[in-house]
Amino acid sequence: MDTRYDPGALTRASAVRVAESNKAGTWDAVEALAVLAISAQGTPDAAVLLERAAATAEKLKAGSWESVRALAWLSRAQTELRG
Repeated sequence: MDTRYDPGALTRASAVRVAESNKAGTWDAVEALAVLAISAQGTPDAAVLLERAAATAEKLKAGSWESVRALAWLSRAQTELRG
């Protein structure tokens, strides 16, 4: 995370560490990474976080409320960052 030109990078880096350590490989991780990608909009970190969220989602089985919510956040992040 590049803090030279992005004042939110340090806080976002802390949030990423928490998301990775507490919720890795879960729908919660997908949601957290998608929200973090949105918060990183306009920085190089946004694409990295979005890709990690999508890669995590691909490994998980959908079919629960948590999966729907996480996929909705992922969709929103993809829309906001790419469109």
